[in-house]
Amino acid sequence: MPHLHGTLIETDILVVGGGAGGMIAALSAKRHGAHGTKVAVADTWMTGRTGHTAFSNAWMIVAFPEDDIDGITREIVAGNDGIADQLLVRESLVNSFDRIADFEAMGMKFARTGDGKYARRPTRGLDLARVMCPDGGGLEYCWRLRLALEEKGVALLDRLFITGLLGGPSGRIVGATAIHSRTGEFHLIKARATIVATNAITFRSGFVRDITGTGTLLAHRAGAALRNAEFSYVRPGTPKFYFEGITFAIQEGARFTNSKGEAFMRAYEPEWADEADVPRIARAMAEEKMKGNDPLYLDMSPIPEQMRDHFIHSKVKWMDYFFRKLGAEANTDMFGKTPYYALNQMTKMAIRTGPDCRSDVPGLLAAGLAQSGCANHFAGFHIGLGIGNGWVAGRSAVEDLDRLPAPSVDLAEVEALHEEAMQPLRPTAQAESDRILRDLQAIMFAYDIGILKRADRLQAACGKIERLAEDFRELAAPHVHELVRLKETEAMLLAARFILGASLYRTESRLSHFREDFTERDDAQWLVWVDIEGGAGDTPTFKKTPIPTPLCPVTTMAVRPNRLKQHVAVGGV
Repeated sequence: MPHLHGTLIETDILVVGGGAGGMIAALSAKRHGAHGTKVAVADTWMTGRTGHTAFSNAWMIVAFPEDDIDGITREIVAGNDGIADQLLVRESLVNSFDRIADFEAMGMKFARTGDGKYARRPTRGLDLARVMCPDGGGLEYCWRLRLALEEKGVALLDRLFITGLLGGPSGRIVGATAIHSRTGEFHLIKARATIVATNAITFRSGFVRDITGTGTLLAHRAGAALRNAEFSYVRPGTPKFYFEGITFAIQEGARFTNSKGEAFMRAYEPEWADEADVPRIARAMAEEKMKGNDPLYLDMSPIPEQMRDHFIHSKVKWMDYFFRKLGAEANTDMFGKTPYYALNQMTKMAIRTGPDCRSDVPGLLAAGLAQSGCANHFAGFHIGLGIGNGWVAGRSAVEDLDRLPAPSVDLAEVEALHEEAMQPLRPTAQAESDRILRDLQAIMFAYDIGILKRADRLQAACGKIERLAEDFRELAAPHVHELVRLKETEAMLLAARFILGASLYRTESRLSHFREDFTERDDAQWLVWVDIEGGAGDTPTFKKTPIPTPLCPVTTMAVRPNRLKQHVAVGGV
């Protein structure tokens, strides 16, 4: 007879993921729900101290009422080469100004110019859109959100690693199972609606290395389709030291150069040059490497002396501390020529939803970068869309409380998930997940796999991933920390299969998906989402889904961006 292991938690709405998107979804659920609506946020580590936003400047695209919102929508759709949910993009922009008022009510402060207006800046790759950020950057922003959750009575379930989503007898999602990421204690979280907001899948790359986005794979296992696996957030990376603000450094004169001292971006992007969106920069860097023109650099020496403190004394608190610790070394290195390379930081693979952020599976919604609203987010629209879709997901989840019947948990399913979660835990085992991870990184980080793609190389990489997955199946965990690492590595291996498969399936070049054997964008055949269907144990099915264009036709980006005609100073616009 099946029985319940561990701790039972009951809530109305469960949000999986404690980054910005998840916290906004929880706040929205509280705002839209009736008095007494129970909302809980579960995170593997600590709500408000996880995800990309907390470790960024928290720049966000915000559309003011007097802005050309239709124009910004058009350029974001064009900047996504059409791979975007137009209705969700526009709703996120329309609501963005109201969210600033909410944030200020939480105690956040936003810089203003001498005449009292908000200080806003242009962002890379876009002409009309403007970004702004709170004082204190992402750490302050996310902590204020956490405090707001606590004030509104949201249950914060820190250090709970979600191991499975509960399908229930009716096939709808009725909560999740989890283990405490330190003690290993098993938890059953019963919920009437579940929002997955666990960020995007990475291979522990970039400056936030603990983001593995396992929720998207759990959603797929529960029956949800995924999309956009062939696209990635590709960007310039450096082995020296990371800083938030490359976009604005370039606006002040910084340039990418090759080993010959040539500023090469104009040759690849005649109009935008170094102010092109980062996938274009990454592609140019990979092509320069193929030509033998590496090593490559970001040359910040042209930045005027009076501007340099802006980049050293960052609003990102952890980075400010880092630069203060480096002292004179940061001054010398940063404003010289720093080595850079093309980095595939994370996949854009996310859960397929409609503009209401509901997935195909009843009771399951998505927010943040776990939701597939865009294949390319631009600087500031990672957070901007995460705020927008989080707000929509929370509202939709509240609507589902009345629309869907009370949840019923299948204890046999819970028992099976408990057994599966704990089975790899063997005290005599060796911790070997990092060995698998290093081999996985070597495959997926290769510039001729993750940046410049070709069928024969992608197929060879698929074979390597399959052999690595076979090796992985023999591993066990000597303790709970390694158990969590194994589960995350398992998700990354599955994600790699999907990424390579979708990259083979889309036979054109678009956005960050650069095929050497199909170099042109092909709207006639490929103005579609590539969706991944088929749950756990099944061979994934790749399917074309036409993209609706209810607001604007799909065009190319402007070739003569107006904002590049005049220099924009750091102080704002």
